[in-house]
Amino acid sequence: MKLLRLKAAGFGPLQGEWRFDPSRVAVLVDDNERGKSSLLAAIAAGLYGLENDRRTHRVLTPLERWRPWGGGPYRLELEVETADDRLTIVRDFERGTVEVWNRAGQEVTDRFRAGRDDYPVGKFLLGLDADEFEKCALVRQGELDAVVPGDERLRRQSTLHARLESAADTRGGDTNATEALAVLQQAADAYTCEELGSTLKVETAIERLRVKEGVLEADLHALERGLEAVAAPLEELARLAEEERAAKDGLRALERARKEADAAEARMRLAANDAVKLELERLRAEAAGLAAAAALPPTAEAELRETVAKLEEARRNLQNLEARRAEESARARAAVENEIEELRPYLGCSAEDADRFVALAAELRRVSEEDERLRTDAFRLRDSLAGKGHEPERIQFLQGRFGGLGEADQKLVRGQAELQLGFQTEVAELERARTEATETLREIDAQRHAKRVPGWAITALGIGTLAAGAVLLALRMPVPLWAALLGAGVVGLAVGLPLVSAGSNARADDREAALRKLSDAQRRLNQLRSQRAESEVGLGELSRRLGYRDAVELMRDWAEYSRIMEESEPVLRAQQQLELLRARRTAATAEARERLEPLGGGPTDPRSLEAVAQRIRAALGAQKKLGDLDQHWSWIDDERRVIEAATAGLEQRGAAILEMAGLAHDPAVPWATWIERVAKLARGGERHRTLLEEVIPAAEKRLIPEKEEANLRASLAALDAELAALPAEGAPPALRPEEARALAERIEQVRARRDELRPQVDEATRRYHEDHPRLLAELERVRAARARAERFRRAVEVARETIQSVATETHRRWADWLNERVAALLAGVGTQVEQVRFGEDLDFSVRAGDGPQLARGRAVLQLSAGARDQLHLAVRIAVSEYLSRGGAPLPLLLDDPFATSDDDRARAGMRLLIERLSAEHQIVIATCHRGRHRAMADADAGLWDARVQWLELGASVRA
Repeated sequence: MKLLRLKAAGFGPLQGEWRFDPSRVAVLVDDNERGKSSLLAAIAAGLYGLENDRRTHRVLTPLERWRPWGGGPYRLELEVETADDRLTIVRDFERGTVEVWNRAGQEVTDRFRAGRDDYPVGKFLLGLDADEFEKCALVRQGELDAVVPGDERLRRQSTLHARLESAADTRGGDTNATEALAVLQQAADAYTCEELGSTLKVETAIERLRVKEGVLEADLHALERGLEAVAAPLEELARLAEEERAAKDGLRALERARKEADAAEARMRLAANDAVKLELERLRAEAAGLAAAAALPPTAEAELRETVAKLEEARRNLQNLEARRAEESARARAAVENEIEELRPYLGCSAEDADRFVALAAELRRVSEEDERLRTDAFRLRDSLAGKGHEPERIQFLQGRFGGLGEADQKLVRGQAELQLGFQTEVAELERARTEATETLREIDAQRHAKRVPGWAITALGIGTLAAGAVLLALRMPVPLWAALLGAGVVGLAVGLPLVSAGSNARADDREAALRKLSDAQRRLNQLRSQRAESEVGLGELSRRLGYRDAVELMRDWAEYSRIMEESEPVLRAQQQLELLRARRTAATAEARERLEPLGGGPTDPRSLEAVAQRIRAALGAQKKLGDLDQHWSWIDDERRVIEAATAGLEQRGAAILEMAGLAHDPAVPWATWIERVAKLARGGERHRTLLEEVIPAAEKRLIPEKEEANLRASLAALDAELAALPAEGAPPALRPEEARALAERIEQVRARRDELRPQVDEATRRYHEDHPRLLAELERVRAARARAERFRRAVEVARETIQSVATETHRRWADWLNERVAALLAGVGTQVEQVRFGEDLDFSVRAGDGPQLARGRAVLQLSAGARDQLHLAVRIAVSEYLSRGGAPLPLLLDDPFATSDDDRARAGMRLLIERLSAEHQIVIATCHRGRHRAMADADAGLWDARVQWLELGASVRA
């Protein structure tokens, strides 16, 4: 692959276009911070794009890092040449779009799709992903050693190691040992065992199956031992059955005695129930006699006592109220008359006069506060103007220059900023509309093409079929043959032509709308540019008329004039407000003096005016209190009426309570007598409630229920009948009580022992018949699974040993090539490194001069910075050459690779790149050492003139 052209509309500091000569080594020379490294990064971004994953790049993603420094479009184009085509890669990072066009102008973007929105064109062209490309082909300054990670774990995880193996395998005919071993390890670590119900390592699965097999064997032995252990309990169960039958025969002698005892107990319970019935009838008769007192509420006595107490208290309060009224009235009248005598000068004033005095005081106070604030603001604004350095002569000059401008000229000057902002905003919207219309047209054309292609194919097939049928007809071939061909041709034309027509007219309305939108946007852009040009012409004429050199100088003076006018306006406004406040203070003071004269004069300050208003209101209040003095005691009349109403209500309440007790109220009878009568009735009601709620229910509870009584009488009759039916001679001999108890206890013991033995026997036999077949089957499955897992483990071990032997041979192929190539490259530069040996993890060791072989970590510490960078550069170049064998050669993008080398080794390194490597690889070198490379060019003038292309960034990079 060859790089031909790079065009950056905006990429970091880059903005411009650069062309590369693939047959020459491109040397980009410019100062630091001018964009040399950015150009190399732009080439990599054109091939692979930029990541925007914050999980990997937490501080700043590559997409954010390379955003244009000066704003504007974030876009670049990269033109490359492959073995069979020339491609133009267009990436718009702001919109997140990618386009790839071939030599014929056809879009081939879908050929390079690797995901939903991922288009790594470089991976398809070079066979390397972005990280591998940066390790081999893109050498940034200070990152020469990044091709081989220092950590062994990272080296073994590096995809570059697998790429080298793949390259050796593909070109040598073997397999990728690293990937195969990884697959085997994953298979051994993820062995799925259905018997265990999980996925785990094969060694762990074998061990768990072995443990499970032992558990199942132990369960089978336990079942067999359990079945053997129940033989003795079965014999004991038979013996217990015989003993139970003998005990039951002995208990039959107790049956007659039990029945006689039951009959006696039934007769006693029935006699006691008859006595309870008689007692219940007596209690019910007493409750019926007290039914009249039951209607009285339990709280009637307490309510009547409370009502009588409140009634007597109300009558006492009524008497005390009349005495208080006479005393308070005399004292209040004397106080009001004294107050009126003190305020006699203000008796002729009204409430409006008091309100006006208050309003004048408030007005004077507001005027004083506003005057103080405005004077402070005016003093501060004058100091601010003086501190800003405004010269009076400059202010006068600007007023004379712009004060006489007409309304149209002032509008023209003031509207420049808004015109510029509006122009930029609308132009951006129109550009977006143009882009959307263009994308729509492109999409419609693509859809039409996709529909027309099948139609043309079918039409061509139909025409060909018709032609074949016509030829067969001319040759007089069999009729079915040429008739079938002619029919198929007609069908092909009938299907193909409508498809072509439908494809040509697809989305005609959308296409017309997109064209109309595109033309409208272009017309509006032309109008805006015309308006902007007219405004600039008018502004130029005004600047020439006022004697300015250009419009920029005019706008600068106008901005200064506007600022001075804005800053001086607060001072003028404050002075005008002070004059208005002075007039308001004079008017308010004059009115206050005029109103104070009838009252004997006095000061006109706000506090004095408020005091006069307060005394006027006090005089008016005293007069009103004297006139309303008699009405003031109306509350006593209201309270008296309330007390009298309460008294009447209490009397009615007491009468109502007596009525509830069944008594008629007589006012002549004292309330104490009525209280005693109600108390007597309350005690009768309490006895009635006690009978109904406690005594009678308790007696009813002692009664036997009717159904139980009937059953008891029926049982007694049955027992009497059974006892009468038993013959005296046929009755069994009665046993002694202690013998009967012994027999009953023995029967219970036999039953308990039998119930204890039966579950053991039943459980043991049930478990044996249910679990023994299942455990045997499961044991067989586990043994088969363990054997299968052991066979899988042996197969993985055999495969690993075989692949490792193949891996050793594969490593030898690429390691030997890298060993020889790196040593040859270092010899061409002139370093003291004699030998390089690569390990299987891509790490290497070196031997400098006659010294011992040193691991890379120790050698890096002992070598100088220049020798170390030359070593790592040689490793990168050797890896790139190996990966390029038989495929597309990798371009080498080098950022000042000899910055730490001396002049001789730098010259030797450049000769190595130009003479030996540029024939296979396109090389782009960025450097800031202009003088050093010019000196090398002068020393090897013929070589540099023929094989080196000089590029300058200064003319194309915008800071």
